[in-house]
Parts: sequence; structure tokens; C-alpha cells
Amino acid sequence: MSYMVGVDIGGTFTDCAVFDGRAGRFITGKAPTTPQNPAQGFFKALEAAASAAGLDVGRLLADTVTLVNGTTVGTNAIVTRRGARVGLLTTVGHGEALSIMRGGGRTKGLSIDELLYIPGAHKPEPLVAPDCIEEVIERVDCKGNTVVALDEARAEAALRRLLSKGIEALAICLLWSPMNPAHEKALAAIARRAAPDLFVSCSHEVSPMVGEYPRAVAAVFNACIGPLMKRYVSGLERQAAEAGYKGRFLFAQCVGGCVPGEQAEAVPLYTIDSGPVSGVGASSILGPRMGYPNIITTDMGGTTFDVGIVHQGAPLTRSATVLGRYEMAVSMVDVVSIGAGGGSIAYIDPASGAMRVGPRSAGAEPGPMCYGQGGAEPTVTDANLVLGILDPDYFLGGKRKLRADLARQGIGRLAASLGLGLEETAAGICQIVDNMMAGEIRRMTLFRGYDPREFVVFAFGGGGPTHAGAYARELGVGQVVVPLGNCAAVWSALGTYLGGVVHVYDRNEFMREPLDARALNAIFNEMEERAALQLAGEGFARSSMHFERFVSLKYGAQISSLEIPYPAAGFAPDEVDALVDTFESTYARRYGQGAGFREAGVELMKLRLRAVGRLPEVNPVKLPANSDNGRGAAPIVRRRRVYWWEAEGFVDTPVLDGGRLGPGAEVTGPAIIELPHTTMPVRPGQTSHVDDYGNIVLNVGA
Repeated sequence: MSYMVGVDIGGTFTDCAVFDGRAGRFITGKAPTTPQNPAQGFFKALEAAASAAGLDVGRLLADTVTLVNGTTVGTNAIVTRRGARVGLLTTVGHGEALSIMRGGGRTKGLSIDELLYIPGAHKPEPLVAPDCIEEVIERVDCKGNTVVALDEARAEAALRRLLSKGIEALAICLLWSPMNPAHEKALAAIARRAAPDLFVSCSHEVSPMVGEYPRAVAAVFNACIGPLMKRYVSGLERQAAEAGYKGRFLFAQCVGGCVPGEQAEAVPLYTIDSGPVSGVGASSILGPRMGYPNIITTDMGGTTFDVGIVHQGAPLTRSATVLGRYEMAVSMVDVVSIGAGGGSIAYIDPASGAMRVGPRSAGAEPGPMCYGQGGAEPTVTDANLVLGILDPDYFLGGKRKLRADLARQGIGRLAASLGLGLEETAAGICQIVDNMMAGEIRRMTLFRGYDPREFVVFAFGGGGPTHAGAYARELGVGQVVVPLGNCAAVWSALGTYLGGVVHVYDRNEFMREPLDARALNAIFNEMEERAALQLAGEGFARSSMHFERFVSLKYGAQISSLEIPYPAAGFAPDEVDALVDTFESTYARRYGQGAGFREAGVELMKLRLRAVGRLPEVNPVKLPANSDNGRGAAPIVRRRRVYWWEAEGFVDTPVLDGGRLGPGAEVTGPAIIELPHTTMPVRPGQTSHVDDYGNIVLNVGA
């Protein structure tokens, strides 16, 4: 095996993680994200990693066996509404489903603060212009039976009316199409005959789930970003081939793992949140191998702070997500994001006179004030620079010099408004963002029935290690792990290729207990054969295929369902009750004892198969005890004055080179551990050591 390469395009930085299979080592690279042309930042990050490996990009790509991209292009297009003009075909009488929003449009997706003032709430901007929605005559019932045949002549006339209004993509969402997609397929065929270049998004392909509104949202979002992502994927594939890459280009997805470019073009919706999900994926795969089965994943980049949960080695998932205040039925790894990153802007709230941080971000352009690129508002990065946590001469390993004078100017303006000192204000900015992050972790854990004290925190992204010691202490967590040292800064990029090629298959089935084990086993076997054919067509041998089965169960007369693992060997008829027992215990942990309506029985709603085509395996290796510094005291490379609010002032603080810390090295705070792409403070009262895999482990303290 030669190189495996993952590139994650974030809001502020583009990260590259390379695994050298011959030497068994990881190589990292970072470059600023280029929002106007993401491909430019992609290849700049590749260049940085290639340079670190002593290669040029052409040589690196020529020896690369797997190249995967995690991208925010689709997500950004949806959030900023810069996608294609979309037309919608739906069943007659249901053209208003998107605007009705199941009655929850005024509150869906609002923050807690916004929910306190409901009279001021309003529905979001429509996803599809009212004149671009057409209804077609057809009807399928809940069992998949055709009640009214599709009127193809009128449907074609409706489509031509949409084309005359300049639509660039078409979404099709008909009632009960997951039970019988024949009419949606017929409409898609009509559209492709009438407009061969039109991007067509069918709801039964994008989101084969029962529930018209969230399925329609998924189909529309997929259509919205379809033309853009098709250009992006094909352009990136072409440029990579011209640069020397000979393999298949893969793209990370929100269900974990990655897919070939042609599938990313067909269903681009699954690329949303692929970066944060890849960080959770890397933690769930490598964490248990290094002795950490229960992990709170925390990814702090320049724009957002992303939280996920890995319990017993498996990431939590969810069956629906809210994007742009619209709920869509797309299953994905459960990651929650808030606007709390290094570029989050600090300001004075005019209503209360209090200081706030985020969610607005300076992003990559212009970036924080200290970048010297025209940023006019102070950010979290500026605050860390004022406090002395960051070294202005060693940002990105010395590749970017920071302007401490500009950071002090921006923080100074806030300090004057608040009547505080410069360092007090900078410390306040960091404390505010630390509390925001701790609060989000509490909601992600306690609200789901998990005690954060039973987990370790994985801190990654450029800013995660910088703030983890503070927000973990707020939670009562005992340890923070900065995984594989400097690799933590590109952890999500590393995760893009660890999960393999993943395809997810859903089957809507309704069954009340007692569950029929024979029927369930037969359905799963049929789904596996279909999945095996697809993976075989992509070049995977049967020995490289892995299948994971799940069922969605709920109590009768209640709406909350949970996804429960189903054994690969199936259940014997007298064993299937164990499935219900697992559901009940999981439900009680999630919602509380007595929350389930047991008297109504348990209902099975859906089957899911996760099919994985394994890529070359990447495993962390234990480092020899005498590597780098070896066991004992850590080397101090220099000292600088750092403002620690715990000490209420500046302390002459040792600064250590994280790259020279070998297994067993111990650090007592206050201290600063610097790595090329991130910085980890060991705060007063805390200690740190390096474990056998090269992870930097922070003992948080009370």
C-alpha cells in the first residue's frame, strides 16, 4: 500500500491527512480555505502535505491508492441559498406541503434565545417559488397499491410549464413513493426526455422514508445543490487526474464513510456535514483500538464547534436533521454544530450591553484581525493571541505570522466599552465560548441519557486542543485526548477514508410484536444480496464487504423511534424478544424510566442495512518507549508570559515542542504544548502525559 489521502474543506481551513502505508506514518497539511474556488484550497492543502513528506503533488498523487474529499460546498449553498432554481412536481392536492411545514415552521431550527420570543418568529424563506410547484394527477396508497394512474400527458404539460420558468433542477415527491416508486420513475423519465441536461431528484432515491414533508425537503435540497455539486465533483476529478492521480476519486458523506464521485453527483445531499461526521468516524474507528470506547468528539475549527457521541465504539445516529430551518428525512451520524470557532466574532450586544461571541464568523476571508487581511472585528483567535496562548511567530508551524498589535486593538475597543482591562476582556471572550461549548456538550450527552463523566473527550480541529481543558473541566470529564498529536488538527480529514465505501439501504416495513424473525431475516438477506452486487460492481471482493443491520422500533401511540442493531446472523424465532428488550432499555436511558407506553406494544417501522466496502486498513501503532523524548520530563524549548485567568494574571510559562514528546512524557501545568497545526494549553492545576500511541492525554482536574 502506498498513500491514502483525505482532504476536508472547512469554513476557514482546508485540511489534508496522508497515511504512508509503507512507513506506517501520518503526514499533515493545512491551507486557508478559498470560498470562491474550493478546489484551489484543496490543492494548496495537498501541496502542504506533499511538502511535509518531501514530495511534490504529482509524485504524491501518482502513489496514492485512495483519495477522499469531505466538502462543505453543498452545505454552504443551501445555507446561503445560492443553489439552483428548483421546480417541484408533487401529487395533486399536496402542493402546499412545503409551506405548511407540518405546522412547525415558525419555531423549527430556532435557538433557545429565539424561542423565548415566539411572536417575533416567522417562517423561513420558501425553498421553492410558489409558481415553480406543479401538481400531477396520480395516487398510490400506504401499501403501495396504485389507486389513480399517473396522467402522463398532463404531467408532461406541467413539466414544460416549469421549464419555461427557467428551472435548473427538478425535484419529484409523490405520496407514498417509498412504498411504490413507479410514478416517480415515470416522471423522471418524462423529464429526461424533455430536458436531457436537467438535474432530476426523486424523493424515493434521496430519502426512501415515510413522511411526505421531510422527504420533499430532502428531494428539494438535493435538487438545489445538484448542478453545483456535479460541476464541483467533475472538476475536482479532472484536476486530480491531470495532477497525476490514477485511482477513483471518493467523497465523504453524512452517513459515514465515502462514495464514488458518480454517486456524490447523483445524490449530493449526502455530502452535507461530511467533514464533522468524518471526525466522529475517525474517533469511533481508531478510539476503541487505542482503548477509548466511550468518546465525546469535539471539533473546533475556525467557524464552528461540532459535537458527536461514540458509545461502546459506535457513533450515535439520527433519522432527521434540520438545515436552513427545514427538517429533512436524511439519516446521518448525529453531529450538532454551533457557531463557536476560532473565527467567531466577539461584540457588545446593544440590547443588554453584555459581551457575546458568535455565531458570526470572520471565516477564511478576511479572517481574524490578527491575520492582517482586513478583519475589523475581534475574534476568539485574537483573544488567545492577546492572552499569550498562541505564538504569533508559530501559527501553522510558522507559515503564517500573526499581528498581535491588531488583535490588541480589536480587543482593546471591547475592553474600553466594558470598562475592563485588555487581558480580562480577552479572558472573558474565551470563557464565554468555553461555556457555550460546554453547554452544547451537556445537551448532546445528558439530554440523550449519557453521563459525560463516563466518557473521555477527543479534542481535534485547529482549536479543539486549545480550549478543551476549559470546557471539559466545566463538564466534570476526567480526561481529554488529543488524538495522535498533530494529527488532531486534521482529524476529520483522516476520518474521510477510514470508514470505507458505505452504502445505506432502507426498507419500510410495519410489524407489531410478536416480531416475525423469519420474515425479518429473509428481508435482510435480500437487502444484503442487492448491496453485495453494488459493491462488487465497484471492485470489492466479497471478503472485503461488511454488513451492519438495524431496525427502527417505537412504542404504539408514540412517535419517537430508536434504531436498534440487528445481528448479522439473524434471530431464531424464540430469540427475537431480545430485540424488544434492547429497545426498552435504550428508550428508558434516552427518555427516562416510565417514558414508554408499554401497554400499547412495540412496533417495527423500518429496516436499514449499512453495506461497507473496506479500504486498506489504517491502524495506529504503539511507539517505542525510547522514541523522541522517551519517558520522563518533557523538554522545555522556550518560555513566555501567558495570562491565566485561574491565576488572575500573567505567569512565566514553559513552552514545549509537542513533536518531541514521546510515550510517558509528563507535563505539569501551567504549560503550553505547541504542535505545528494546533496548540494545547495545560492549564493551572492540570497535568498531561503522552500515551503509547502518541496521544496527548490531559488530566483535567476539578
